[in-house]
Amino acid sequence: MQKMCDQVLGRRPGYSKGLGWGSKLKVRKTRSASSSSMPCLQSTEREIQLQAKLDEALEWIEHIEEHTRNHQALASEVEQMRKLIQDMTWAQQGPPHDP
Repeated sequence: MQKMCDQVLGRRPGYSKGLGWGSKLKVRKTRSASSSSMPCLQSTEREIQLQAKLDEALEWIEHIEEHTRNHQALASEVEQMRKLIQDMTWAQQGPPHDP
């Protein structure tokens, strides 16, 4: 359903999948006084960065899939037009003549 809505309506700037409307979160590096919490903070920060990259990659995949569908539809339309032109050409020339 979401793919269909995205395809028909498109995406608007400022929308982050899973986060809704608003600006995208910027990842900030923070320093903590406690060295024991640093690995946890770095892990969370890394997860946020990876999720952002994954979301971006998924958007690109959707974009590419949409272009592929459009290309296939256009190729089919061109093939139909080619056949129509061929049929019209044969109709203008008439049936083949036997000597």
